[in-house]
Amino acid sequence: MAGLGAVAGLKEELTCPICLGIFRSPVSLSCGHSFCKGCVQEARRGRQGPFSCPLCQACVDPPADPQPNVQLCSIVERLLNAAPRTGEEGCDAPRKEEGDSSGQQEVTLCDFCLWEPQPGVKTCLTCEASLCQAHLSKHTTKSPTKDHVLVEPCDAQSLAERRCPQHGKPLECYCQTDSVCICVLCCVIGSHKSHKIITLEKAFGQAQNIFPKTLETMKTHEAALDRSIASLLEQQEQVKAKGSLQRDQLKSLFDEMRMQLETKEEQVLKTLSHNEEQDLAEIQTEIEKQKKEKDAVSRDVQEMEALRDQKDLLLYTKTFAAIRARKHKPVPNTAGVQLPLPPVILNELTTNNALSFFQQFLSDMQSLFKALPVHQHLTCAAAHPDQTIFDSSFGSYTYSIPHNPYSLPYVRSHQSFSEGCHFWEVDTSNARCWKLGIIHKKIECYLCMCCDYLSVFLGETMITTENFSAGFKVIRVELDCRRNTLSFYNMSVKGGGPAERLKLIQAVSIPSNYPAYATFFVSDGSLKLL
Repeated sequence: MAGLGAVAGLKEELTCPICLGIFRSPVSLSCGHSFCKGCVQEARRGRQGPFSCPLCQACVDPPADPQPNVQLCSIVERLLNAAPRTGEEGCDAPRKEEGDSSGQQEVTLCDFCLWEPQPGVKTCLTCEASLCQAHLSKHTTKSPTKDHVLVEPCDAQSLAERRCPQHGKPLECYCQTDSVCICVLCCVIGSHKSHKIITLEKAFGQAQNIFPKTLETMKTHEAALDRSIASLLEQQEQVKAKGSLQRDQLKSLFDEMRMQLETKEEQVLKTLSHNEEQDLAEIQTEIEKQKKEKDAVSRDVQEMEALRDQKDLLLYTKTFAAIRARKHKPVPNTAGVQLPLPPVILNELTTNNALSFFQQFLSDMQSLFKALPVHQHLTCAAAHPDQTIFDSSFGSYTYSIPHNPYSLPYVRSHQSFSEGCHFWEVDTSNARCWKLGIIHKKIECYLCMCCDYLSVFLGETMITTENFSAGFKVIRVELDCRRNTLSFYNMSVKGGGPAERLKLIQAVSIPSNYPAYATFFVSDGSLKLL
């Protein structure tokens, strides 16, 4: 038994670290480690630059035909002659046993297997190589390599991440100041030398201690995000449903409008066609009538031509008298037939009127489908100081009386507007002379009612003016800071659809010099902000 153990120990020492079989034509590298000649040549094949020893990673560069180790060859030969071989030793058997894992993905292969690389079970950080189970057994029993650091199998990229990108050394320390893993040189001569440094083991322990609390915090944040996403998804579905409903309603509305427009077009075209047929029939009747008249005149002309050669006095006189006695209707001085006026008269005036009505229709449609802007509704009464006292919400406004007693007293909002959309509605039923609008970097834009004339001004420029004998009851002022527009609407009509309740008076493009303030002027009566 002792002899068998000695032989087994000797075989262990005479095993090639690469093929895991008894040395075949062993050769020695300059570092002192021995390998099979074929294994060294196979490992060196295709590599650029210096060659490293598979065991100690020492930089060696064996010749293309390394010299055999004669003494080791003799020992191997004696061993093989002394002990009968029960089977060819090597790593072929484990390759066949572990070959079933070829179907796995992302398998890290053994760096020592040259012909049929097997899946690695560990990676040596010192050797920077992955080892299969057979090479791992030899690696852990050899005294030079048994103290190497082994980790789970990882590829070359993972191994590179374990080394300092600046110094190329293993990442063995942890910088608490910057929360990064660093190498020893980073602690001594690098940018982290004045930072708080601990070992990876201590950093691992600290991370383990705070891991449950950190995980719980992340789970809480994840749950909050889930709730927020669920709320957004619900809102998304609501918007989709609302948008689909609105699209269907608008489609139905425009289909109805299109159908009525097509019906009206058909009626107008049919009327025009009928009128055209009647005119043509009347003209055709007149043509047939005048053709008959022409035929009669043509016959008289022929008889007259024939009478020219008549020598008989009686026949000549009798025939001439008969032809002359025939009566012919005079031809009208004006050519054509007097036709009635057409049912539709198209000229530049009527075309412009039709287009004007259509533009008004589009304006009404815009008012109909215009969504209410985001706003902070103004809720303060504004009135002439001699007639009305401001209510409790007057704090939002600045009231000012000009030095000139003939000027219009005005109220200006404390609140300014620089973004978004805002509107306010004013009851003007108790005022005969008033102005509503904004003051905008010393430029005013307002709607003015005075002496039954309604005018729109931008600064000193009159945009439009029109006579209105009946005063307005409610005026709506809309400020759109996004589009730089100020719009005035008449809201005096109650009931009916949105287009009937909201009539656009004028929309004015204003400069973008914000902020703007709401202004109210009155000289006869009072204004009330709704």
